[in-house]
Amino acid sequence: MPYHNIDAAFRSPKLNECYIFVKEKFIVLNYAPGETKKDVIEAPSLISKGSMIAQIPFANVIDCAFNAEANDGYIFSGNQCAKMKVAAHSSECSLLTAGNIPIPVMFPYLKDTPLINGIDAAIRSTEKHVFLFKGAEYYVIDFHSEDIISHDSIGNGFRSLVGTVFEYGIDAAFSSHVKDEAYIFKGEYFARINFAPNKTDGDFIVGGRIKLTNDVWPALYDILHYYP
Repeated sequence: MPYHNIDAAFRSPKLNECYIFVKEKFIVLNYAPGETKKDVIEAPSLISKGSMIAQIPFANVIDCAFNAEANDGYIFSGNQCAKMKVAAHSSECSLLTAGNIPIPVMFPYLKDTPLINGIDAAIRSTEKHVFLFKGAEYYVIDFHSEDIISHDSIGNGFRSLVGTVFEYGIDAAFSSHVKDEAYIFKGEYFARINFAPNKTDGDFIVGGRIKLTNDVWPALYDILHYYP
């Protein structure tokens, strides 16, 4: 049976709900921290068929996404991106940009970084800061001042991920509704992390270890194992 990696994710405005993107499909589910993720809110649907992203010529694949101010969000595919209004129901989401825009046009301060060619994953860490991941490295941006705050390797910046599958790259991530926490995914694995912004005791994996996505997220089974 095939296994498809999670490509992107972002938090819904509704408490404990999130959007997950896998190839040309997406699903909305309840991810309530500490619980088995079994409750599907919106069944797997094609991105191109009636969803909030159908109006964007993204070749039906979302590589990365993150929540910004209020209920705004950014989505990425290759070297293109778009800004959208995120709602609890996909049919109520709306596009805020005139189609897709090249990353260096939307984010000119990224023009001298490898992020202009695509972003693997993102985590909004504070009101104005976002972690952007590319390969084994990440950048912290301030989307208020439109500036890069820092740049480092995942191994240096996230000590809890050293020696795990996440040390050299993250496929997808989203910020939890729980302060300072996020979910990260790579291949068959996920972790719930506390990324500890501005704290001296460092980041840590909530629960102490990474886990198999299949074991904790049964709501994702159909979208991760479907036959194309």
